Amino acid sequence: MKVEIRKEIVSIQSFKDMRESVGWPLPNDEAIAISLKNTDFCVSAFVDDKLIGMGRIVGDKGFIFFIADIIVKPQYQGKKIGTKIMDSIMSYLYKNAPENSYITLMAAKGKEEFYEKFGFFKRPTDKYGCGMMIKLR
Repeated sequence: MKVEIRKEIVSIQSFKDMRESVGWPLPNDEAIAISLKNTDFCVSAFVDDKLIGMGRIVGDKGFIFFIADIIVKPQYQGKKIGTKIMDSIMSYLYKNAPENSYITLMAAKGKEEFYEKFGFFKRPTDKYGCGMMIKLR
């Protein structure tokens, strides 16, 4: 199986298909379109021109970067595709993020160890409190 990593933003329908494949909720199409338009960097993984994985970076275009939507379709998980996606994302960040930038993400439950391989750490620590979120409606 030859996996091709492309630096391209997926379509609205492809984005929905990817999220559905892992059981994540779907925002409406308008919200997805805005989100994709405001993506700073996106990589997509393909096998035979079929989308099987993706990952994005969003942020403030200064020093705050959030890694979002790291998704690999279930039938392709465990084949290092997520690692290829993250390698591409981290390469982009090392080249483009200024010194003292904050790179954050929210790992799916049980996926924390995957991100630790890239240098991410769990919170809280002695220096940082817990990460927090709110999901509206």
